[in-house]
Formats: sequence, C-alpha cells, structure tokens
Amino acid sequence: MEELANNTINTKEKSLEQITQPKVSVIIPVYNVEKYLREAVDSILNQTLTDLEIILIDDGGKDNCPKIIDEYAAKDPRIVAIHKENGGYGQSMNVGLERAKGEYIAILEPDDYIDANMYRDLYNIAKQFDSDIVKSCFYINLQTKGATQITRSGWLDYIPEDRSFTIQEYHQFLLYHPSVWSCIYKREFLDINKIRFVEAPGAGWTDNPFQVQTMCLARRINYTSKSYYYWRILNKNPSEELKDWTLPFKRSDEIHEWLEEKGFNNESILAALYGREMCYIDIALNKNKLKDHKTFIKSLYKMVKRMEPSTLLKSKYITSRQKRLYKQILLCPMFVYIISRVKIFIKSLKKKKKSIIKFKLSLKESYFIVFGKTIFNRNSFKGN
Repeated sequence: MEELANNTINTKEKSLEQITQPKVSVIIPVYNVEKYLREAVDSILNQTLTDLEIILIDDGGKDNCPKIIDEYAAKDPRIVAIHKENGGYGQSMNVGLERAKGEYIAILEPDDYIDANMYRDLYNIAKQFDSDIVKSCFYINLQTKGATQITRSGWLDYIPEDRSFTIQEYHQFLLYHPSVWSCIYKREFLDINKIRFVEAPGAGWTDNPFQVQTMCLARRINYTSKSYYYWRILNKNPSEELKDWTLPFKRSDEIHEWLEEKGFNNESILAALYGREMCYIDIALNKNKLKDHKTFIKSLYKMVKRMEPSTLLKSKYITSRQKRLYKQILLCPMFVYIISRVKIFIKSLKKKKKSIIKFKLSLKESYFIVFGKTIFNRNSFKGN
C-alpha cells in the first residue's frame, strides 16, 4: 500500500510539472551590454507565445545590467534573475541550462533582438514534428561606423521545410556561423545526451562545439527559411573581433576529439567542418597583432594536418583559394605566416598613404606634415 501511495504521489507531481512546465525557456547570458539589454528583453516580452520562462544571467557585469535585470524580474513573474561572478559565456549558458524547466530551450544574446512570432512559430514546428532542433534563418543587423543595414542571411533555402532530417543529409549547417541562437532545442534531448557548453573565459567561441554536438546527435532537425532573429554586428572585420587567436584552434581540437570519441567520421560532415576551419584560419591570419608566432605556426599546421586531403580537395563547398591555402600551409606554414604579415603591413601603408606626407604651399595656407607630425605650419607663425 505504501509503495502504491508513493507511486500515486509521484504521478501527481509529474502531472503537476507537466501542467506548469513552460513551453520555452529563453536563456540570456548578460555581461556589460546595458546599451542593448532592454531591447533584447522587450523583444522576448512581446512574443506572441506567452508561455515562457525567461532566465537572465548576470555574469558579474560592471555596468547597470544587474540593476536592469532585477528591474525586469520584479515586473514579470516569468523572469528568473541570476547573479554570479564572471565566468564567461559558456558558464553562464550552463547555469541557465541547469535552471531551465521549459520543454524547449532558446538562446538570446543580449545585444540582439527577435521578431514577435519567433518562439510561437518555432515551437509549433517542433510540436508538429517532435523535433530535437528547429532552426530558422536570421537577419544580419550591421551597425558599424561605416555602414548600417539589415539583410537576410541568404543561405540554405533549398533545405526541406516539410519534414525532419539529420545533419548527415544536410551537413551545410556546419559550414557557416554556428548561430545557435536561431534555434530552439528540446531540453530532454540536451539532457539525455549531456550536451553543455565549454566553459572558457569571455565568449570563448564556445558556440562552435555546442552546435556541432547538437546537430550531430539530433535525430529530427527541422528548418524554416523564415527569419526572426536580428544578429547585431558592431565590427565588420571578424579579425578585429578575434581578441585571442588561440580560440578557433582550441575549439577545433575539442570538436574533433569529440567526433572521434563518438565515432562520427561522415565525409560530408568533415568536409563542412573543414570549410569552416579554413575560414577561421583566414580570420586568424588577418589579425593585426599575433603574439607568440611560433605557437601560432604550430597551431596552423596542426589544424590543416588533421584534415583528410581527399575529403577537402574534392569538396565543392571549399573554394579554390582555400584549397590553395591548405596546400601552402602543409608545404610551409612559416611562409604563409610571413606572407600574411607582409599583406597586413602593405594594407596599413595604403590606409596611411595619404597621411605619410602632406604638404600645401599657397598664399593662404602652407604646411608640411610627415607621418602625422607637423614639421611646418605657417599658421602657427601668424601670431608672432
């Protein structure tokens, strides 16, 4: 009788949990983004799907973000405010994943925002197909000093939207930016497969391993070409955004170690990853300042040495330029490194070309400037 009573209690508790379980838990890792945070949170509060859990994680910010988070939490019972010491994007995401109760998990980066129908539409697709992942297209919201524009990411429009598939069928997702925030993930799927983020300082490129693991393990991926997510880009040059050149190489090592451990050796998947890694090599090579060039060259060679030559060279997704670069690095990584430094130096000279020597001789104005230093300016003598 006691066992029967306990079973009855457990059944009631499970039923209650199902009733109170939010449809989607939205995790927002927050760190020093007070300029954009309200726009991000408001875009969630304006969702047409209202059955949400909103987890705002303060990662030890030094600006007004902690106060803004508490302000929103006080106004809306769906919002969970978590404050912790700084541990990076990956750690914040893991804290959110452990706390989340939703049927599905969504990610919003605090300097971005979303369309009001995003979670309603993605959740409806997920329920229709019992999806592990539902991925959508997104907008690129460019906001730099030189340009401001919003464009739709023109990719993957040929992928079916009327059925589920696996990454083995459509491996192209792994070619491009991980964009883990343009998806929703079944929480049960993440928990069963023990998928979490790599915990590294700062942003740490931890979205790369997370994307690869979720995509490779998902049995039912669904896609919609509709765009909902506005991904804000504040720097047009990805090389300038890369503060630590070691990050792409570290994450690449972790991804391939995981693939080997799980026995993923599908040629199409590897070719897609090679394409992305060649892009990351380009980003690293174009970084202005590279400390410890010996370690950089070793990392460069290690990454391309791991690539299967036949898989890379016959892939239609890897450009002829990338294939040439691959061969050059294999042959002499030191040469590739030196050439990259020379190109950056020449580019910097071109930018400074007009300011290397400036001079003007006229009755109204006369000056002579070399490398930005004024050697002579007649205007400075007018007062004498």
